[in-house]
Amino acid sequence: MRTLVIAALGVTLAAGAVQAQVPTIPVEALKAAGLDPHTKVDGGAVQVLTGQRAVIDIDDSGKLKLEDVETGRIGMAASDGKETYKGAGAGKLAFALDASVEKRQSILKIWNGLTRPLAYEAEITALRGGKLMKRMSTICTVPAGAVGYEVWPDPVISVTLSKFAETPADKHVCQ
Repeated sequence: MRTLVIAALGVTLAAGAVQAQVPTIPVEALKAAGLDPHTKVDGGAVQVLTGQRAVIDIDDSGKLKLEDVETGRIGMAASDGKETYKGAGAGKLAFALDASVEKRQSILKIWNGLTRPLAYEAEITALRGGKLMKRMSTICTVPAGAVGYEVWPDPVISVTLSKFAETPADKHVCQ
C-alpha cells in the first residue's frame, strides 16, 4: 500500500521522508477525501502538493500547461532560510507550497513571470483537528514580474489554483 507522510506542517512521500515522528495517511484516505495526491494541471486548475513547485506555461487563450514539477524548500519555511527554488522565467508561472514547523504556518509562493498582473482563486486542503478539510482562501493579485506569498496557520496538504485572470496594473486586489 502506498502511503503519504504528513509532517506537522507539510507533505512528503514516505520513500523520501526527511522528518521523523510524522503520522501517515494512506493515499486511499486522501483520495476518499477528494484529493488526488499529485501536483498537476487539470483543465484550468493547478494543484500543488506541499514540498513541491509547479512551473506553468499559460498561453494567450489562458490554457495551462505543466512544464515541470520540482521538489524543494521556500526560504520563508526553511529553518536555515535558504531557498532551493530559482525564478520561474519570463512568460512562466510557478507555484510552490511549503510549511514551517517552527512558525506553524504553510506558505504558498507565487512567481509571476508574465507581463501582466495575475489574479486567481485558491482552494486549500488542510489538516485540522486530525481531519482533512477543504476551503476557499483569500488571495491577492501578483504584479507582473513579481513574487507573491500566501500564508495559512493550518498544515496545508495541497492548494488548487484556478480562474486565472489579468487585473489592472494599478490595482492590488485581495479577495
